[in-house]
Amino acid sequence: MRSILIFLHLFGQIAWLGGALSAMVMGVASKREAKDQIGPTVRMQSAIYRTLIAPGALVVVLSGILLTLEMYNQATAVGLSRPLMAMQGLGILGALIILVHTMPTSTRLARLEPAGPGAPIFEALRKKVVRSGMIASTLGMLALIAGAMR
Repeated sequence: MRSILIFLHLFGQIAWLGGALSAMVMGVASKREAKDQIGPTVRMQSAIYRTLIAPGALVVVLSGILLTLEMYNQATAVGLSRPLMAMQGLGILGALIILVHTMPTSTRLARLEPAGPGAPIFEALRKKVVRSGMIASTLGMLALIAGAMR
């Protein structure tokens, strides 16, 4: 059971952070496009958030919680180290930001047109998605680093 949980934990990290990196690269590359041509890119980024990043973050958190509970169940359990606690806290916080704010905002953004009367709302939502995605990805990377220091 433990090896399956570790596999799921690592697979979720790959999905979360790899998806986040691909969404960021798409966002940077789309800055060269005209404002009215950015709609398909935003819809693809939203699909990445819905199908890769959010499920990856959820799998990481759930498998991490189960691994922690399994660790406490062992006879040699002595408590959590600081890097392990940092990994858990940063990972849960990053995943919550993704699941509660970034993914719903990205989904809403994908339904708007980048040009026309909704353009100011589109730009405001896009900035929110970029900001929250960067914060959540940074927290995920810090969690990964803390886990490596364990």
